[in-house]
Amino acid sequence: MIDYWNRNNLRHPSTKNILENVIGAYNIILSSVTVMELIVGAANKSELNKINSDVHQFQIALIDNTVSQLAMDMLRNYTLSHGLSLPDALIAATAIEARLELFTYNVKHYKFIDGINLYSPIIK
Repeated sequence: MIDYWNRNNLRHPSTKNILENVIGAYNIILSSVTVMELIVGAANKSELNKINSDVHQFQIALIDNTVSQLAMDMLRNYTLSHGLSLPDALIAATAIEARLELFTYNVKHYKFIDGINLYSPIIK
């Protein structure tokens, strides 16, 4: 989603097309962690206002007890062995609990997690 919001400097030019035309914006559900990462990444008030405005077109999956417990289990299992970070654990747990595919270009951050269903145009 960071790439999607950074439309003037897309690392992956196909991101906009994939999200809007292949998946469809109406099918996208954002983890609340993703929204928080976008907010923290805003460089100025103008960017923050744009994020706040644009994010409302998507459904947002909030963290609940089940997601929290699953993320803690993942951190116990994968932090030392794979370097799993707290945000990535919460995002993965949200996707697993909601039974959603996780769209990511950072496949290496998630591919080792049991039960994760990844959607990425670069999965090999």
